[in-house]
Amino acid sequence: MMRCWVRMGDGGEMELPTAVSWRFCYGTGTPCDSFFLRCLWERGQEELLGGACRFYAQWEGERVFTGVVDEFAVTCGAQGLYLELSGRGMAALLLDNEAMPAEYQRCGWADIEAGHVAPYGIPTAGGEGLPAVEGFTVASGESEWSVVRRYACYYGGVVPRFDREGRLVLGGHQDGQALRVREGGGVTGWEYREERHGVLSQVAVRRRTTWGTQWVSDPEFIAQGGCARRVITVPNTTGTAAMRYTAGYQLRAARSGRVRLRLTLAGAFLAWPGQLVQVELEGFGKNGIYRAAQSEVACGGGGISTTLTLGERDAMI
Repeated sequence: MMRCWVRMGDGGEMELPTAVSWRFCYGTGTPCDSFFLRCLWERGQEELLGGACRFYAQWEGERVFTGVVDEFAVTCGAQGLYLELSGRGMAALLLDNEAMPAEYQRCGWADIEAGHVAPYGIPTAGGEGLPAVEGFTVASGESEWSVVRRYACYYGGVVPRFDREGRLVLGGHQDGQALRVREGGGVTGWEYREERHGVLSQVAVRRRTTWGTQWVSDPEFIAQGGCARRVITVPNTTGTAAMRYTAGYQLRAARSGRVRLRLTLAGAFLAWPGQLVQVELEGFGKNGIYRAAQSEVACGGGGISTTLTLGERDAMI
């Protein structure tokens, strides 16, 4: 059973009436998580909803969404009186707020958290192992999310994401038992796609005015005929190890969306982004273990379904 609440700007809470349809979308980047809810309604409480700023949802007693209310509408027609509510995950607070330009001589995760996350009341998990960065700069017009993601991905090799409790998570995925998907086990549709455009075969990182270039290649893509090189210029003070990491990051980031397997399954909340999924479809030439990049769970006229978008296990998801 789905139960939903909204929290008001003054701290009060309201439990919403019975939901007749809903949709929750989860991912690990941009666009951020989102929700849509349609529920029964009674006249007289519309003014209260004007102060609704946060949204929470539980499925069978487990929290499945924490987010920001973006819009509500009350509609009256032949089918009755309904409330429609929509919004995004907690990443919306970082996406919607522009960061103050800054130049850090030495910037660690504690600095990023204090200046770009904590002011919005967002709790965090992990991040202690991320490295300190010399000369980290926040550009004018950059969003708080861009600052956090650039620091975590580019320098720490970690893709920041939000969990169902609304926490910003900065750590690797904890791989447990993979969800096993077999033919006839609730699979109602699937699509497999590979995209070569944007995938890099080689990256060269060179210092601005001095000698020294680090090359990193993707031998698997090259063996498949891939030919797409990028040359990146970095400051003279950049060390050899940092240059090599920068090149490797660019390769992984470019490959992150190359493989996509989209599965539609009967049932609710079957897997979350980052979770491993073992695919065993009859006669399918790409069976194996994938990692979930996106998950969409919906309830409507067609029943309850979960649509998973899967990518390569070691991609930056």
